[in-house]
Amino acid sequence: MKFQSLFRSTQRLGNNILKRNVSTGAEAMLPSKDAKIENMRLRQHLALSYRLLDEMKLNEGTCNHITVMAPKQDGSGDEVMLLVPGFMKTGGGLDWGQVTASSLLGLNPEGGVEEGEGEPELSAASIHLGLRKGRPSAKVVMHTHTPYATALGCLKDPSLLMIHQNSCRFLGRIAYDNGYQPAVEQEEGKRLAQALGDKDILMMCHHGTLIVADSVAIAFDDLYYLERACMVQLLAMGAAGKDALKLLPPEVQEYTRSTIVDNGALEKYSNKHFFAHWNRYRENKSSVFN
Repeated sequence: MKFQSLFRSTQRLGNNILKRNVSTGAEAMLPSKDAKIENMRLRQHLALSYRLLDEMKLNEGTCNHITVMAPKQDGSGDEVMLLVPGFMKTGGGLDWGQVTASSLLGLNPEGGVEEGEGEPELSAASIHLGLRKGRPSAKVVMHTHTPYATALGCLKDPSLLMIHQNSCRFLGRIAYDNGYQPAVEQEEGKRLAQALGDKDILMMCHHGTLIVADSVAIAFDDLYYLERACMVQLLAMGAAGKDALKLLPPEVQEYTRSTIVDNGALEKYSNKHFFAHWNRYRENKSSVFN
């Protein structure tokens, strides 16, 4: 079975060398019914996202958090929430540029560690576990403090305006939350789920953004293009002021959104973006897949 390639080990060559054969991007898009294989497949997807966000400087230290729900490795039928360790036994956290599939923790619904070594960061567990209790369908959650999206969320009017095709991708998909408070309890995650409602994107004003999606690839792609859309808006506002911005006609906004999002387009082009990076890391024999 082609997914067995995820588990065929090769000779140990060092901490930064790939130690297993890895599926191509086309193979890695396909889920497996085998819990252990699917757990590793999702670990690899999430680990690569950590690496990419670090490479693109879209993270802030080690304090942001991205998670995915996966079947437990033991095949019990239960799920765990995968995320990077917040604190390691060796001291400190894990640098996102060093995240590997096997380094990720698997948490139960109460925040207990079921898989992996280390401790979760409190706000990560609080936001993501609490949010999923209010939004059980949230397969993937990405919370980051990307520069331009965070900056937009610090304005009196944090609205993403429909001035560019990247902006239109998010037409009708964004909720705004002005109720900032430190996230140290699962109740805050539940509150954020209420603020998010049926949207995919939450502008957490004075804090950052939160994205939910059905796959790691879509969440990563949304995060990337949201940041680009916010960048264009802030650069344009800086050049000539907010009043000089020219909104696209409503029918163009909707047609652009539909072209990018509807009828499988969002998944298709998110996969195109994410798995281009997957194949690059695979060809470079990156340790991220270990």
